[in-house]
Amino acid sequence: VRAVLSVVTPHLVQNLPETIRTIVIHYRLPRVLAAAITGIALAVTGASLQSILRNPLVDTYILGISAGAGFGAALAIAFLPSMPIEFVAFLGALMAFFITFSIAMLWGKGSVIAIVLSGVIVNALFQAGLSLVKYLCPDPYKLAAVTFWLMGSIGAAAFWDKVLRMGILVVLCSILLYLIRWRLDILSLGDEEAVALGANPTKERAVIVAICAMAVATVVCYTGIIGWVGLLIPHIVRLTVGADNKDVLPYSILLGASFMVLADDLARCLTSAEIPIGILTTVMVAPFYVYLLKKSAGVWR
Repeated sequence: VRAVLSVVTPHLVQNLPETIRTIVIHYRLPRVLAAAITGIALAVTGASLQSILRNPLVDTYILGISAGAGFGAALAIAFLPSMPIEFVAFLGALMAFFITFSIAMLWGKGSVIAIVLSGVIVNALFQAGLSLVKYLCPDPYKLAAVTFWLMGSIGAAAFWDKVLRMGILVVLCSILLYLIRWRLDILSLGDEEAVALGANPTKERAVIVAICAMAVATVVCYTGIIGWVGLLIPHIVRLTVGADNKDVLPYSILLGASFMVLADDLARCLTSAEIPIGILTTVMVAPFYVYLLKKSAGVWR
């Protein structure tokens, strides 16, 4: 990475004092990029899932995908040190995705409400699995690592190799979602309208959720479970620019990245010790949802 930066900006990098180069390039810059990538993944997947499921309270956390990825990563940390954490986390996310859609198809014929309720069930199942992993973990140091990791932190992802892995997969998934943005608009009309327009709602939802699972698993395995961001950002964007995914997805990317960078700064600066960012994002988002519930109660009822 340093060699690439030296080629791109040779005078800027080489003429900086060694202390500044070390602090900015090796510590601050990767952390900022890791926070931005995390915000992008959570926001763009939240916006996509809310569109295809026509539900303002849906994101990868509600559907159990984040919990599945978290279970896989915790399992790797506690019992599978030889396995790549991101690989096991992705398997956990795919498992959660598969179980959610299997339940929805078997008993709900793939309807929107069946997918949401199945996600709630799967989320509870994998949360129980996380608790079991912590209970059975034989090493107290690994147990402490898993417990702190579940609270969410950008610090564990603030390394150039992890930033590059996260960045490549999240950018790829974001591009794929943007390229099929018009399919998101079709699915947001409802199943009958989507079928009339030539779409297959069940198959297309499965593909979109699989893309979202990959993006979220990529960041969860490094940052832990960070909730609510995928709920908050798409709402703010839709209130500002409307519901067309041609605008919602890119603005969600920008706002999600900015929000997570700000949240990470606050997590590091509010107190002498770093606050787990999962706790901070929950505290920041909860008041907004109280306002949203008051404003939209008549519509959601």
